[in-house]
Amino acid sequence: MRDLHGEYIYEKGGELWIEEQRVTDLAERYGTPLFVTSENAVRNNYRTFHHTFKSRYPGELLVCVGMKANTSLALRKVITAEGGGGDAFGMGELYVALMAGTPADRIVMNGTNKSDEVLSAALHTGAQINVDDFEELERVLEFAEAEKKTARVSLRVRLPLEALQGKMFVDPRYRPPGIDVSQWEREFKFGMEPDLFLRAVERGLHAPNIDLSGVHYHGGIPRRAGYSLEETQELMRYLGEVKNRFGWFPRTLNLGGGFPKTRVGVENPFPLERHAQGITSTVRAACEDLGVTLPRLVLEPGRWCWEDAAVYVTRAGNIKRDRKLTTKQWVYVDGSINEMGDPFDPFSGYHPAVIAHRADAEGTQTVDICGPLCNAADILAKERLMPPIERGDCIAFLSMGAYNEAFANQANAMPRSASVLVNGERHALIRRRETIQDVFSREQVPVWLL
Repeated sequence: MRDLHGEYIYEKGGELWIEEQRVTDLAERYGTPLFVTSENAVRNNYRTFHHTFKSRYPGELLVCVGMKANTSLALRKVITAEGGGGDAFGMGELYVALMAGTPADRIVMNGTNKSDEVLSAALHTGAQINVDDFEELERVLEFAEAEKKTARVSLRVRLPLEALQGKMFVDPRYRPPGIDVSQWEREFKFGMEPDLFLRAVERGLHAPNIDLSGVHYHGGIPRRAGYSLEETQELMRYLGEVKNRFGWFPRTLNLGGGFPKTRVGVENPFPLERHAQGITSTVRAACEDLGVTLPRLVLEPGRWCWEDAAVYVTRAGNIKRDRKLTTKQWVYVDGSINEMGDPFDPFSGYHPAVIAHRADAEGTQTVDICGPLCNAADILAKERLMPPIERGDCIAFLSMGAYNEAFANQANAMPRSASVLVNGERHALIRRRETIQDVFSREQVPVWLL
């Protein structure tokens, strides 16, 4: 047996398995294209993440697994069962979290331009409202006063990251000379700049119907670049200033997500342990210096918990070879980039591909694996070294659990795929395949065109 992506997705006897199910059997049962997720991989990822921070942090820890990375109701129930919370944007994600039984005090309501409906729902359910701007704080106050309720509020801050000015980060998205991580954070669309943040703290402390309980900071690219220590140090200096000026320190400290995860064949230079040590040691030292109780530490990993738990299974159809005009070979499958688009992908859409019933075969030919869209960019794997492929072969793409299904679209009026959950020998449909009728279910024709 050979691990392909952790202990739950592996090759055995030349076949690709997920837990105790052959991928080819699942493809026959449910059709293709198909998302398949290992429940136990999700659980193991969550537990590993939680333990990595909790073993270094004696205070309360809440892991709010990012919902935008995977909005499946069944998988949200898995996270809830593990004790996790949810990072929600908009009514849809709040609804899914509540439907899955997530307690309101484990839901963080994020967003830069929350609608009245979202603010009202967060207020009535008791979810923590991460306020993104001073104007939004005033809107929350108006809602709370009108409804005679107390809003549980956290303020989101954006930092200058002075110690990181001029530090450049290079990955497949940002080729040399890369991107300035300090500039990226300063121009990030989320959060308040420090002066406005301090005004919001003062306003929140004196406003009726506001329970100012927390502070939120999320690093994005600086964290991916390995600077979680420097980020946290600067944040704690600002919170020290808040403590000295207002005599207030947050009960909840939300440091967001953005933690990088290894993808098959790609080394991760910044393992989770490094981030956990830098963050927790800095928070603990600062709280000791300030003489305050350790806050509830909230983290919002998305990719880290979901990505390597799922595969995307496609089936090969036409195979085309050119020998004169070019020397290329194209393999056409029924999956498409409609379901491969990950706007945050640090590996620029590279996903390892395996022929499911010959998962141990070595690559001998270079091919483009293409989808059926009227889009020249519909290439799932470009110039990929693969074993010989025949019509009918199942080709599975690894590391497909984060963002891919959540951001899937219906370009060319293509129905989106079904999704299956596997737990040991058990398997079940958790999202049915769309029909053509589903794709056009929102269409209406004006009477004058009839």
